Amino acid sequence: MLRFDLAGLYLLACLVGAVPTAYLIARWVKGIDIRRYGSGNVGGTNLAQQTGKVWLAPLGLFEVLVKGAGPVWLGRYVLNLEPWSVVLLVAPLLAVAGHNWSAWLKFRDGGRGLAVASGTLLALSPPLLGAFLAVALAGWLATRSAGVWVLISLALLPLWARLTGQPPALMWYCLALLILLVAKRLVSNWTPLPAGLPRSKVLLNRLLRDRDVDRREDWVARVPDATEV
Repeated sequence: MLRFDLAGLYLLACLVGAVPTAYLIARWVKGIDIRRYGSGNVGGTNLAQQTGKVWLAPLGLFEVLVKGAGPVWLGRYVLNLEPWSVVLLVAPLLAVAGHNWSAWLKFRDGGRGLAVASGTLLALSPPLLGAFLAVALAGWLATRSAGVWVLISLALLPLWARLTGQPPALMWYCLALLILLVAKRLVSNWTPLPAGLPRSKVLLNRLLRDRDVDRREDWVARVPDATEV
């Protein structure tokens, strides 16, 4: 039987994770629906593109510390759950899923979950977070291609967990994170496929480049059609 305190933790993780922080900031700062601009993503990269990089600081703090690390810290230090226990690891996964498919945005839109996932790793295993960031940053510096290196960094997380002797549950948690974040890339807020590109090409772009089209400039510069209401 599910404990009421656990049910409360899971519900809180979902609902707080679902708070569309980038959407709210863009509404407050510029009065725009960020889903209709640039990548359409309700996350940090698109927010910086549309409103300025200064807003990444409050966004990042909330996504990492409140959405990501918060459920883990609540579970460990308020509910006294065992570190890396399955019942504890469910909460941060729900936070990531809630962020990616926000209940406040009708379960269609959301961010990519990277900041929230980073927050969960910060609370669960800082060394794993360090390994993830190191690979992603080194790859980006070498190639200036963030999408593929973030994917590689995520894919390596279960391996790092195994090689560094982390608890088995944490290895499976990293695998679940990978599945959630890859799934979000592929469905990409359920946006229609761009005209003129085959489905296979769009899905490959989404997986490797985290966008629908080949040219980044074409993707981030999109604005609403003048006929849209």
